Amino acid sequence: MRVPLSWLREYSATDLPAEELAELLIARGVHVEGVLRPWEGLDGVVVARVVEVRDHPNSDKLCLARVETGSGELELVVGIRNIGPGDLVPLAPPGARVPALPQPLGAREIRGVVSNGMLCSASELAVSHDHGGILILNGEGWEPGTDLKSALGLGDAVLDVEVEPNRPDFLSIYGIAREAAAATGVPLVGPDLSIEEADEEASVAATVRIDAADGCPHYVARVIRGVRPGTSPLLVQARLTACGMRPLSNVIDATNYVMLELGQPLHGFDLALLAGPGIVVRRAREGERLVTLDGVERGLSPEDLLICDADKPVAIAGVMGGRTSEVSGETSDVLLESAYFTRTGILRTARRLGLHTEASHRFERGTDPEGVPPAAARAAKLIAAWSGGRVLRGSAEAGAIGPRRWVSMRPERASALVGYDIAAADAVRAFDSLGMKSSLSAGTVEVEVPGYRVDVDREVDLIEEVARVEGYDRVGSSLPRPPQAGGMPRAYAFARAVKDVLVRAGLREVRPVPFASQGDLAITGDADAVAVANPLRAEEGHLRTRLTPGLLRAVARNQAGGVRSVALFEVGVVFRLGDPVEERRKVAMALCGPAGEGWAAERRDLDVYDAKGALESLMGGLGVRDWELGDSPGGPFHPGRSAWVLVNGERAGVLGEIHPGLAASLDIEGRVAVVELEFDALLMAATANGFSFQEVPRFPPIRRDLAFVLPEVVAAGAVRAAIEQAGGDLLDRCLVFDVFRGSALPPGTKSLAFALDFRSPDRTLTDEEAEETVGRIVSRVEGEFGARLRAG
Repeated sequence: MRVPLSWLREYSATDLPAEELAELLIARGVHVEGVLRPWEGLDGVVVARVVEVRDHPNSDKLCLARVETGSGELELVVGIRNIGPGDLVPLAPPGARVPALPQPLGAREIRGVVSNGMLCSASELAVSHDHGGILILNGEGWEPGTDLKSALGLGDAVLDVEVEPNRPDFLSIYGIAREAAAATGVPLVGPDLSIEEADEEASVAATVRIDAADGCPHYVARVIRGVRPGTSPLLVQARLTACGMRPLSNVIDATNYVMLELGQPLHGFDLALLAGPGIVVRRAREGERLVTLDGVERGLSPEDLLICDADKPVAIAGVMGGRTSEVSGETSDVLLESAYFTRTGILRTARRLGLHTEASHRFERGTDPEGVPPAAARAAKLIAAWSGGRVLRGSAEAGAIGPRRWVSMRPERASALVGYDIAAADAVRAFDSLGMKSSLSAGTVEVEVPGYRVDVDREVDLIEEVARVEGYDRVGSSLPRPPQAGGMPRAYAFARAVKDVLVRAGLREVRPVPFASQGDLAITGDADAVAVANPLRAEEGHLRTRLTPGLLRAVARNQAGGVRSVALFEVGVVFRLGDPVEERRKVAMALCGPAGEGWAAERRDLDVYDAKGALESLMGGLGVRDWELGDSPGGPFHPGRSAWVLVNGERAGVLGEIHPGLAASLDIEGRVAVVELEFDALLMAATANGFSFQEVPRFPPIRRDLAFVLPEVVAAGAVRAAIEQAGGDLLDRCLVFDVFRGSALPPGTKSLAFALDFRSPDRTLTDEEAEETVGRIVSRVEGEFGARLRAG
């Protein structure tokens, strides 16, 4: 929000310089980003009267103008011939400066004729964006030689204010002036709302009906007849331009001027183009469409609030008007809209349509329900004054506003919250300075909240206002005394530990967006995904149910970008339908491509065994000891190269290679192995330390190799677990070193060979002790799995 200081001073006549006023407002929580001076480069431009206009002797497009400056006459070369004798125009003589040019002007020869300066357009003076011709100053009552900058008040400073979403009352000149008056003690003067009305009744000329009171509680229409569209006064154009708005015409400029002045958006309709004539506020019907002022045809939904005439929609309420009823150069009668629209409806419509306007910006944050009639009166007055129209008596309106809210504040609670004593009388004085009526009742301050303070809803809001008025510098600073030592929550610390282990294992972390497409859900077969109402991308319309699809897409993107070896992981959240929606954290990794590069690297691709190695590193680094691999989980994994990951006997995730057909459909070359684990299962199974230490063995081991013939369906992990249980404390190591299948074995069987080390920490084992332990192991494996010990 940009605030010309001269405009602010019309309501709060402070004489503070712009920088001092900015500092004062900043101390009260108004975020003044800076002080701008848009006309700093304007100097020496005066009013001149055109005496003669004639053709340039050496050009068909240029002309010569002789002007009276009040102290003599000058001749200039002019590029646009929209002036005539008697017109008053802005003259920048030699030595003058204009904002559009970096250097002072001088006399120069153009096509053989010396031009003594230039005649200026409105854009060259930074008064408006119009550069279609020389600015005509007729009707302003100025004499030749008048300094234009002084006459228009263009020596003005402009406050550049960043308005927080909770303070929409600062989205107006009057709102900032109200704060400046409270800060400086200068009286606040209200806008001039006096109107000379015609005898004709506005309620007879037009009607208003509200069919959606939940979206529009109050609607006021004023009618102005006999308007003559044209340009607005130069000072108005300059102020609109300084505030970042483009002057268009006197009628439209009046609505924008009052919106900036009072914070209430308004809209003008051509009354002759409204069927009825009248206004109906209703919800859109399914399939209804409207061409807005920007020329775009927009599809509407039943959630959208519309302004309609008796036959059709004419505007999207609070967002943008329609082409069919816009004010134009042919307009003679205007219906002026001033309404209170609820915040949430305007916000949803504006975002769905991708329309963000000055009006929607204000309605989304909340406008003053009490400001609807005053803004209508103010705009009607200005339209009549600038266009020569007459305002009809009264208004056509429907609906009404409710009573003001009352909020109470306890001084003792305020004192406890801000850290210094706040007496009830101090609070009352603070509220009085803000124009908020208050009273004392049984030691409590009761405050009547005006309509423009949509941010004041609770006791803490009132406490903030008192602290703001008395000065934030009164709030002391002290170190808090927590009841216990601080630290990172265990889940966060554990997530960091997981990431550290996987990074040390050679993987890189990725953080994809948590959305999934129908194709992603088809990979895992999940049917309980949460749909997203307004997805960032239309094809990713659900929250993800697993991390694996996102990692597979990341692998494909890396391969497409020329990355050969890919090893990625993610620690993230997945979502499932529920009441409420179920959120769970997971850990996943994906490996694909060559196992290494360079002449010394292994000539093989990463596969499920590399993923198993990364899984072992993770479990070891976290101190998860009771884990093993189970049966194959099925799709989307390769049936012979995948397994459930069991932690404490319960399924906690999966390990395996993605089925080659699926990998090819995702444009992934070669094998791709993935792991996906439940974060909470790891968290509960992890030990506090994560590592265990033991003394370096002092006694040699006794080694034995055992080979068993077993049914094909028996998993090596299950056999190894049985061996470790049977071997007890004397078994120091158990390693599968060979798997054999062939015609030498009975059909449906395989041979698993294990290398066993037996060792005691306090003595050298005897062969008898080792053989006794081997006997227990063989008995256990033969009895549990139907195995047979191979000889030799």
